[in-house]
Amino acid sequence: MLEKITQALLALLVAGGGQVFAQAIHPAQTNGNPVAPTCGSYELMQHVDQHHPGFMENSNTMMEQIQHIVANQAQAKGPTDLYTIPVVFHVVYNDPTENLPDSVLENQLLILNECFRRQNDDKINTRSEFLPYVGDAGIQFKFAEQDPDGNPTNGITRTSTNITHFGGVLPYGQGQNQEIADWVNDSLYYNYFRLTNDTLGGISAWNTDEYVNIWIGDLRIFEPQFNNFEEIVFFALGIPPVGHVNFPNTGIDVLQAMGDGILMHYVNVGSNNPNVFPNPYDVYNGKANGGKTLVHEMGHYLGLRHIWGDGDCTVDDYVNDTPMASAQSNYNCNLTLNSCVDDIDGVDLPNMVENYMDYSSVSCQNSFTLGQIAVMRIVLEDYRTNLAEVSSMASTEEFSMEEIKVYPNPTSGTFIVDLGELSTVQTLQILSVDGRVVAENEGVLKGEISFVLEEKPGVYFIRVQNKQGENKVLKLMIQS
Repeated sequence: MLEKITQALLALLVAGGGQVFAQAIHPAQTNGNPVAPTCGSYELMQHVDQHHPGFMENSNTMMEQIQHIVANQAQAKGPTDLYTIPVVFHVVYNDPTENLPDSVLENQLLILNECFRRQNDDKINTRSEFLPYVGDAGIQFKFAEQDPDGNPTNGITRTSTNITHFGGVLPYGQGQNQEIADWVNDSLYYNYFRLTNDTLGGISAWNTDEYVNIWIGDLRIFEPQFNNFEEIVFFALGIPPVGHVNFPNTGIDVLQAMGDGILMHYVNVGSNNPNVFPNPYDVYNGKANGGKTLVHEMGHYLGLRHIWGDGDCTVDDYVNDTPMASAQSNYNCNLTLNSCVDDIDGVDLPNMVENYMDYSSVSCQNSFTLGQIAVMRIVLEDYRTNLAEVSSMASTEEFSMEEIKVYPNPTSGTFIVDLGELSTVQTLQILSVDGRVVAENEGVLKGEISFVLEEKPGVYFIRVQNKQGENKVLKLMIQS
């Protein structure tokens, strides 16, 4: 199992100053850096499938069913119901540095809400070609206010433990390749999920039907026979949704026994965390520890797969508006990469490094697509049915796409944007697919606004922004 983890290579990694490290689980890289730690959700699913054949097939079938529901929904107007989900952070610590202060957890919850509600400041960095496909998920999170017994709580538990490394202690050394592979297969996930069990050094979940349980601890593996190397295999791990009446029981008992929720390495929590990754993982400081790891894992918890489908250009993530990719982005922000040919509304879009479900750097992650949002909301409606409180998203003026009309569309270059009854529009831009502004109106904009463009035929985007900074984007076709 876990082919990328259990490769039988026990290479010595020589770092600066002559200090010797070992990559006992991951193979060493020739550039002197360790293989990048990842999210462990898909590998967990593979692990369960190995021991309970059919689990992955059932999970894929579930995703196909959700994809079918999304495809048959009416044209999205944006969510009208707001889902509010209570979370509890379980901080499990052996060392005082792991006992993260409330301020870090408050910061993490703020980032989670900003990203899911598309209120993050860096949303302005979303490339124009993706603006028609991204939005506000209408999902937000709050600290739990009552514990399972009905007592008041701040949504944070703190547990002191005698376990120093929840990844476990590797009892093997160089030359014991098969033993290490067997240890990973038999013990690694058991070790991690000790976090979720109060008899094994962690703390057991609060009612998983009513709370998102987020466990925080030291997920490293201690490798004494490799110069006491402390290896990070996974930054975090989110349990996918399986609790549905139509989901066969194959493997579900394993996941439920592990603890339904999210596991986080303590360094990856929040953007104000005083802890940083030590050498040789310091190359990921500023790339993987800015608070967006939990956004990614919450996506898994609410049903999303990785945007590259954990495969190549032939594998999909079951979301129709995410461009395919041949691989993950390896914590980079390559805005020029288009590794697969796809067709989204007639356009071959580049790799979407802006997407939270990629392994791109936190500096470029800023969006969920509307398709991903639809998947997560369906999961809350059909799979995690008792988790969220529901309220209306109505505002004083509904900034609705339905209010905005464009005609004629397609056009030869002369057209009208009709803002209907909207009275808070402040900026109206016409953009090319490469982000160039070809026309712009600013001020208090109302009613019908005429444009005459002399641009080459192709796809363009109309971006409408109100005084609150909310954006709506429509597609415009110019024909010869």
